[in-house]
Amino acid sequence: MKILLLKMFYKHTVILTLWSVLTIAQTKIIANFVMPHGGIALAPTHFNSTNSTAIAMAWKIHDACKQVGEEIARLEPDTVFLSTPHGISDLKNFVLYLNPTADGFADTDNCNCPPCCYSASVSVDVALSQEIMNVLGYQRNVSGLSAFGPPGQSDSPFPLRWGEVIPLHFIPGLNATKVVIVSQPSRRYTQVTDMIPELLQLGSSLYSILETSSKRIVVVISADLAHTHDASGPYGYSNASEPFDEACGSWASSLESSDLLVKAASYVDKAMSCGFTGLVMLQGLMEAGNIKSWNPKLRVNYHPSYYGMMVASFDREYEKASVKQNK
Repeated sequence: MKILLLKMFYKHTVILTLWSVLTIAQTKIIANFVMPHGGIALAPTHFNSTNSTAIAMAWKIHDACKQVGEEIARLEPDTVFLSTPHGISDLKNFVLYLNPTADGFADTDNCNCPPCCYSASVSVDVALSQEIMNVLGYQRNVSGLSAFGPPGQSDSPFPLRWGEVIPLHFIPGLNATKVVIVSQPSRRYTQVTDMIPELLQLGSSLYSILETSSKRIVVVISADLAHTHDASGPYGYSNASEPFDEACGSWASSLESSDLLVKAASYVDKAMSCGFTGLVMLQGLMEAGNIKSWNPKLRVNYHPSYYGMMVASFDREYEKASVKQNK
């Protein structure tokens, strides 16, 4: 009887080990990150504030972005999938950029370009972008956009600004990595909560496509939080700003969906967050890949100015196991 049980245990262990190895080998989305795109994060030296606490917050955000950028570089992805709420946007559709290259600049909150010019120049993974567009075009309001020439053939780079440039600027060695960029539609300004089911479905569909790719992929969501923390800011003050940012931070710490889809959603209209749609899309993606397989980590969540900025990471259990085995 003992011999039989040992044989059964051994057989079961072998099956589990093989399943684990195969799962690791099949994992293509190796990590997800949320990064801000506010100029304060880019260069706190140009943050025009006399508030020592706010300045300290700005430096913590900047340092967290640098750490995340270095982590992405160490993961050596073939492709970075970037979602931006401030790209060249369509009224209705999510738009994928289809020029072979893209570049642009960003300035800081208190120093314009020139002299404060921070740039990013990337190669676009046009083949993967077109695959996503072809698969999802009719069912998920996904389209493509080329600038100054035919898709995939234009000699001119696709123009980028702060929503793409600032997160990309923090990632060293991007010359060896291609980028897929999706721009959130401008209807997000007025229909943000109505878009929640659609964004969850889109995230799930993106997971299916990216996970079956032959490439190692990192997902980056370019997102700032509430823009109504300060009465002197361009959008005024709302008492929804603080609870909105707290709910987003709680979600990033736990991946408890209600924190994002119920609590944060109840405040988002008054909080005026440009990043909310990207966060919901990411939730849909991670749910499709087994939400428990992601390790949530909130790095920082501050508002040194009128808008909130969060840095968060979601690495994968299987990827950690793979790295451990390789060592």
